[in-house]
Amino acid sequence: MLQLIRRWPAKSGQSDRGAVATLVAILLAGGVLLGMAALAVDVGRLYAEREELQSGADAAAMAVAKLCAEKPANCAGGSAAIAAHYADENAKDNASGVSAICGDMNGALPACPAPADNLTACLNDPPDSEYVEVRTSTELPGGSTLLPPTFAQALVGNEGYSGTRVAACARASFGAPIPAKGIALTISVCEWDALTGGGTTFPAAPPYPPNPLPPTSAEKASYLHSTAKAKTCPAGPSGWDKPGGFGWLDEEGGPCEALVGDDGTVGGNTGNSASGTCQDLLEDYYNNPRVLFIPVYDGVLGTGSNTTYHIKGMAAFVLTGYSLPSNREKSWLSGKHLCNASESCLYGFFTQALIPVPGPIGGPDLGARIVTLIG
Repeated sequence: MLQLIRRWPAKSGQSDRGAVATLVAILLAGGVLLGMAALAVDVGRLYAEREELQSGADAAAMAVAKLCAEKPANCAGGSAAIAAHYADENAKDNASGVSAICGDMNGALPACPAPADNLTACLNDPPDSEYVEVRTSTELPGGSTLLPPTFAQALVGNEGYSGTRVAACARASFGAPIPAKGIALTISVCEWDALTGGGTTFPAAPPYPPNPLPPTSAEKASYLHSTAKAKTCPAGPSGWDKPGGFGWLDEEGGPCEALVGDDGTVGGNTGNSASGTCQDLLEDYYNNPRVLFIPVYDGVLGTGSNTTYHIKGMAAFVLTGYSLPSNREKSWLSGKHLCNASESCLYGFFTQALIPVPGPIGGPDLGARIVTLIG
């Protein structure tokens, strides 16, 4: 009796293994495991394809929007090649289809066809502002527009299935950013008006070449508002005064970087001297000319270290020289100083340029623009 009991587990194990083998045979014969494999493998491939197409659509929409913002004349003719490049680059097999490049870009792009009635459509409705929409879809290196199955075709009743066309959609818009952060230096809106002819004159931005070098008449001096030559703008909202020139902002978030509050205000000071980090930054932009994105203020409250600036928007500025208590550099454009050694001045001009990082759109257009995905 004891021997029978001791041998029972061995017989039970053998019986279990036989039962599992029988169950697997039944499931295979009935196609259940094949169906599960089809779901696991083929559906997984569809998701991977969709992810690649969406990445390609996002990158293509951003690139086309950037092209249309920087070079409107090239928007219509250059969009197809750029979109195709970014769509292909985001595919593992370096092949994706671009089924539509459309939007509202002052007539440079065709209107978009009706959106897809499934999850491949862009999110949300098109914006009221200028935008680009790019739609991508499956395209294999051999030219097929169907993602072929791996197991699904082997299922009973599915013999004629040859694949699925996957699609994706992305929209990008560009416009003036809502002020969030910038260099810890602010220039008044009246100086912006004076240097741009009320927003009508914007010399070309660096690099030079390929862009044409602006004439020396393009640069002007912007005086710190505490100096004798500072201009004063008309009075602003109650409690605010809007002196001309520029001022220094409190540094937060990084070297010579200012963060603008949700109410559009930022702390600062009306002193003449720049911090060491801001001196270093100005010297870098002077030696390596490029666009400096500067907050533009339309009101200032308080004095000294208790100053609060109200930021209206963001502008694109090219620094050509400066005169500060600690350092002076004559203009690289004209070779001259535009103010004397006792005055605090910045030399340069405002231009139009894209901020290189995405962000929220909705501020006034002062020359600085931003491209961002919206759907």
